[in-house]
Amino acid sequence: MPAGALVAMAGLFAASAIQELAAQSESAAPWSFAVGETAVYDVTFGPVKVGHASLAVEASETISGEDVYRVALELEGGPFFYKINDRTVSWIAPDPLRSLRFEQILSQGDYRRHRKYELDHAALTYTRYDWDEPTAAYREHKKERAVPIPEGALDEIAYLFLARSLPLEIGKTYTFERYFEADGNPASIEVLRRERIRVAAGRFDTIVIRPLIRTGGMFGEDGDAEVFVSDDPTRRIVLIRTRMSVGELNMYLREYRAGDG
Repeated sequence: MPAGALVAMAGLFAASAIQELAAQSESAAPWSFAVGETAVYDVTFGPVKVGHASLAVEASETISGEDVYRVALELEGGPFFYKINDRTVSWIAPDPLRSLRFEQILSQGDYRRHRKYELDHAALTYTRYDWDEPTAAYREHKKERAVPIPEGALDEIAYLFLARSLPLEIGKTYTFERYFEADGNPASIEVLRRERIRVAAGRFDTIVIRPLIRTGGMFGEDGDAEVFVSDDPTRRIVLIRTRMSVGELNMYLREYRAGDG
C-alpha cells in the first residue's frame, strides 16, 4: 500500500477515535463529584463482616498543567485465611474524562503489587513504574515504556465514575475501547435491572450494573461483579458485590458524605 494511503488511513482511524470519544462524552453527564465526597462501606465475606472500605474524591491536584481529581478506593479486611489491604488511586481529568495517573498498592493473601502508571494523552502512551523497596522510590519499568493507549484512556476507578455519569438505561450495554491496557478492551457496562435494597446507610432505589474489563481484579472476567448505583442525582455506589475464586466479597454502604470542594 502506498505511504500516502497509509497516512490517510491513519488519519481516518484517528478521526474515528476522536468522534467516538466525543459521542461518549455527550452521553455522559459532566463531572459532578466534589472534593470530599466519601462513601464508607462494611465489607463482608459471604454473610460475615470482615472489614471496611472507602471510595473518596480526596483532592484536586495538577498534573502536567492539567487539573485532576485524586480518587482513592481503599479496602481492608478479608477472612482470616485471605487478608486484603488495598489502596488503588486514580488521578482523573474531568473534561474530557480520562486518567492521567493510576497507582496500585495491593496486598491480597500472599499476593503483592506496588506500581503506578503515567498516562501521556498527547503522545497516547503510558509508562509503568514499580516501587523499589531498597530506595523507597519508583523505578521505570524496563519494558513497559511508551506503550500505546487509546483516546480518552481510563483505569478501573475512572470507569466507575464514567458509569456514574451515564444515563444507565435498563437493558443497555455501554461498550468502550478506552481501558488503558489494550488487553482489557473492549470494556463494557451492562445495565441489568432496578432493585430496591436496604443497607446500613438506609433504603435505596438502585440501578444494578455489571462492569467488565477483560483483566483480572474486582471488575475482571473472574470477578463477576455487580454494582448497585443509587437511582438519584448523587449516583452514589450503594453496594458492590463480586464473586472471587475464594468466595463472595461484598461492600455495603454505611455512610455517605457529599463533597463541598
